[in-house]
Amino acid sequence: MKINIVPFAEMICHKKLGVHHVIVQQEDELAAAFHFHPTDRRSDIHSATKSVVSLAAGLAIDEGLFTLDSHPVDILSSCLPASYDPAWHGVTIKHLLTMSSGHNHKLMDGYSLIPGAVNRDDLENKDWGNYTFYQPLELKPGQKFVYNNSLPHLISRMITKLTGENLLDWLKPRLFDPLGIHNPQWGTDPLGYTCGPGGLQLTSEEFSRIAQLCLHQGRWKEKQLISKDYMLQATSKQIENAADGQLDTNDLNAGYGYFFWRNHRDNAYYLFGWAGQLGIILPDYNATITLSSYEFQTQSLLDSVWETLVPQLR
Repeated sequence: MKINIVPFAEMICHKKLGVHHVIVQQEDELAAAFHFHPTDRRSDIHSATKSVVSLAAGLAIDEGLFTLDSHPVDILSSCLPASYDPAWHGVTIKHLLTMSSGHNHKLMDGYSLIPGAVNRDDLENKDWGNYTFYQPLELKPGQKFVYNNSLPHLISRMITKLTGENLLDWLKPRLFDPLGIHNPQWGTDPLGYTCGPGGLQLTSEEFSRIAQLCLHQGRWKEKQLISKDYMLQATSKQIENAADGQLDTNDLNAGYGYFFWRNHRDNAYYLFGWAGQLGIILPDYNATITLSSYEFQTQSLLDSVWETLVPQLR
């Protein structure tokens, strides 16, 4: 089924939104594409990388490396500082995946513009695992969603600890090679570990393959890469992420899965990265919409998608 992409392109131009590429797929066929930039080169998908780390966690669970109830402090005991909050012993991998570790503030931002905030590139401690465990837990684990860049990095470190391979290398035969994503580029921390919170470089077309894998609940062509059970959990709402007591219609506050964002509309969910990297999955319409952008009005981007593209998929 082909759809008319022109209304979306016109709305993006009218709103002056910085979209670079958009790809729409339905029924496993290209329904439409529009490229505001002449070349679709690899670029950082930023925090949408976290959703790929979630896929890695699903693979690790499938292979018996750990479970959702495993404790990071047990796996990464060599990273623990001499003194750390004993509440860490109650933190599970599920708490990491749902951003509910017990911290009451963000850690290891990459691009924070908040005055006085310490970005991860500014950290004197080059061991990001050790740095994370050194931070106290002000809340009960599982109590509250607090967005935190250090948590996906712990998952990257755990997989490396248990397999002896960097996360990127471990994922190549399990995820990237089957998807035809050859020689993927992914940044590292100062010690050389694959960066959990961001840094994966993909073209918009490669990014759309990740979205399609999610649409099919971990299945690619004839092979189940990641268990369906894990994918259903990962992409379902596991925790509220709106402000306490607030009824919020903003799509960034519609609930959170395992490093996946829920949407208020059409049973959709999405991968989301800084500056408008969006991989939107619409299971009810067997469709995905992928955007590569440099735009910070995320709700306006999503509204544009729902006003011009989604009605044509119904």
